[in-house]
Amino acid sequence: MWLFIYQSLAIRSSPVSNQASPEENLRCILFMVIAMAGFAVEDAVIKKLSLTMPVSQVLLLIGLGGLLVFGLVSRVKKIDLFVPETRGLTFLVRVGAELISAILFAVAIVYASLSMSSAILQATPLTVALGGALFLKQKVGMRQWALIGSGFIGVLLVLQPGLDGFKVAGLFAVLGVGFLALRDVVTRTMAISISPVLISFWGFFGMLLAGAVTIPIFGDFRVLVFDDLPLLLISSISGSLGYYCVVQATQTGDVAVVAPFRYTRLLFALGLAVIFFDEEVNAMMVLGSSLIIGSGIVMIVSGGSRRKQIN
Repeated sequence: MWLFIYQSLAIRSSPVSNQASPEENLRCILFMVIAMAGFAVEDAVIKKLSLTMPVSQVLLLIGLGGLLVFGLVSRVKKIDLFVPETRGLTFLVRVGAELISAILFAVAIVYASLSMSSAILQATPLTVALGGALFLKQKVGMRQWALIGSGFIGVLLVLQPGLDGFKVAGLFAVLGVGFLALRDVVTRTMAISISPVLISFWGFFGMLLAGAVTIPIFGDFRVLVFDDLPLLLISSISGSLGYYCVVQATQTGDVAVVAPFRYTRLLFALGLAVIFFDEEVNAMMVLGSSLIIGSGIVMIVSGGSRRKQIN
């Protein structure tokens, strides 16, 4: 997995890569913020629906909703959803990562908390760096090790093991981070010519599969009621908008400029968690989240600066 990630990064970070213009970066930043708001709303809907139906049914319905939205958009825009690239290893790896991360993260936000899971999710960039150092023997300086260490200390503070705030289900978010990192990096390696509509369609296909394969785990479905429909509609719109915007943001913008705005997802998630689910955000979680976000931003920005020097 990590070999694939770092080979992909090497391709995208090579000297032949074109640097995005300030206008392009600003556009990608806007896409990223909108995407993070959409994902936060989608996560909140998953948690809300899971109060009355099994997680597998929630994932399947949301995945189906996204498929319908992007299937319709593809017909209107005459976009072929079955181009040869969809049968390649890169695309299959992305769908597989989408499937596994959807299961793990859904379990975390349902059985732990939305705020805790969203905070742990922010450790994704640090996970990529740690994997490269441990499994590929990538050279990592003292500053990078300090950032990785402080970031994962932040994860421990968010999890709060041994304290009253600890929830075992939060560990599923930690596992999901690795697959989310793989998904995002694979997206970065795809040709810019591949439509975000196509990538988003198959991303929701992965979520639908996640719901299907977990039916034996979470039990029988229940009959939908009218009150479920507005939530499913909100999820389909927010999730579809999020997927489309994040693909737009990650395909063309400079990583060091655009990626830090991924952390706005935590702000949206915390707001939703406190307002709609009465979740408590204690001082330890705030400190842990700050360590994760601070370490991640410095890691991303310093990596972008090195690439500019190389170019």
